[in-house]
Amino acid sequence: MNGTSVSTSTNVSIGNNSNDLRQSQQYLQLYQPPQINGDFLGKHIISVSQFNRHDLEILFDATASIRKRLRQNDRGLLQLLAGKMMATLFYEASTRTDMSFQAAMRHLGGEVIAASNGVQFSSVYKGENLADTVRAAGCYADVVILRHPLVGSSYEAAYYLDRLGEQIKRRPVIISGGDGTGEHPSQALLDIFTIYDFKKRIDNLMITLVGDLRNGRTVHSLARLIARYEAVGTTLCLVSPESLRMPSAIVEFVSAHGVHVIETDNLAEVLDHSDVIYWTRIQEERFEDRSEYEAIKDGFIMRPETLAQARPDTILMHPLPRKHEMGTPADHDALDADPRSVYFQQMENGMFVRMTLLAKALGGLWV
Repeated sequence: MNGTSVSTSTNVSIGNNSNDLRQSQQYLQLYQPPQINGDFLGKHIISVSQFNRHDLEILFDATASIRKRLRQNDRGLLQLLAGKMMATLFYEASTRTDMSFQAAMRHLGGEVIAASNGVQFSSVYKGENLADTVRAAGCYADVVILRHPLVGSSYEAAYYLDRLGEQIKRRPVIISGGDGTGEHPSQALLDIFTIYDFKKRIDNLMITLVGDLRNGRTVHSLARLIARYEAVGTTLCLVSPESLRMPSAIVEFVSAHGVHVIETDNLAEVLDHSDVIYWTRIQEERFEDRSEYEAIKDGFIMRPETLAQARPDTILMHPLPRKHEMGTPADHDALDADPRSVYFQQMENGMFVRMTLLAKALGGLWV
């Protein structure tokens, strides 16, 4: 692979950007991820399109059970994946996703391996392509967690792990930890579980997504997953500046699955009607015209006085990390103290959901 560097916090050379992007994206058509259909065992988890309402209900129940058992210090959890190995391949730094998967595997009694000093010092640095790197990891591990900056990379990895399985008579599975600006399925699963956990339903809710809806993979995946749940009587409010609206393909997909969609650039129109507010950052660096950013930025900052206008039973979510989209450090402290702010519970739920995915994909376990 040619050595044009992509700007990530790990400084990994992943080859010529446009060529690599085309190569990864071709696997979106070449590889079809398996539907879960009530059975997670041996299946790659790379897209929310694999899940239906029944699958999500199974996941909700299992995750609640795992959380209860872990809080009760149930040592039996350590036997669930004893002898299993997880490899992490993070081409982008992601402290929360990485630590969450590691904690999940260890709480289930499994082991974790990773490239010494990170992927940037592995054979990737020497120019090895993704197909070979993921197969190398698959030779050592039962499950590979992949975080990569290119859309379609997890599909490419799944395709080649299937080919590897034909050779070594043991097929490792991949779980996507984020796929460019495309999907982040485990994040969407923890997000929808958090909504269900606090609201006891997904049906008949108004769920409001705020911020950069064009580029944010977390909101893309969550919107698609709400549609896959086929929520009844649910409204999805999409609040963003005109230049950062949700991609039309996602809006059409959600609408086609019976979810009512409202698009607006005015948060005040929907704030006091929202059951769930999912906040994301307006990304200043994506604006070519600084004046355009200055004109809209104050309408997309969550401060205590903004949350005060929401209903008493509203929950405020955020994928984290956060910056100035939630005001000053003092604003952060005030928001954190509000019982409606559930983003740290949301973060902890990520570990529980990933424990469920690992237990079911590797062991087919009912927990």
